[in-house]
Amino acid sequence: MSTIEDLDASRAVAKMREIILAAPTCFFASGLGQVPFHLCPMYAQDVDREGCIWFFSGADSVHNELLEKDARVELMFSNDSKHEYLAVYGRAEISRDIDKVDDLWGAMVKAWFPGGKDDPNLTLIRVAPEKVHYWDTRENKLVALGKILLSAVTGRALEAGVEGDLRP
Repeated sequence: MSTIEDLDASRAVAKMREIILAAPTCFFASGLGQVPFHLCPMYAQDVDREGCIWFFSGADSVHNELLEKDARVELMFSNDSKHEYLAVYGRAEISRDIDKVDDLWGAMVKAWFPGGKDDPNLTLIRVAPEKVHYWDTRENKLVALGKILLSAVTGRALEAGVEGDLRP
């Protein structure tokens, strides 16, 4: 069983930043109203003070096309090495904010946008979370495995860690 620990405001944003920045690649689902929805890996560039998550995206991408019709998204982050997981449901907005591009720009981004910061295909996606849930074992993989084995041998309930809702 997990301990429930919901976090609000700055503690929620801090927990989101901790999990996302440690393992910034997520599955980004868009087109949630269709079956199947569109899903692909995306790299989170930042989590701002309000808990919004920022990504670079091509103007010609499937994401951008789908977000024009339906702004709802679901993001799934997984840091297997620390047994931390995060599910984010929210609304996405496409932006061309040059100040934010300057703030987030790095050498790796240029691989996707060879025209640099002025590449006409470059956009940002800002995801404003509406519902966030996390799972965290608070231990490393070896300790977590030991707890699972001990629980299996003794027949006692597994103390799996902590989980809860985050409300930025």
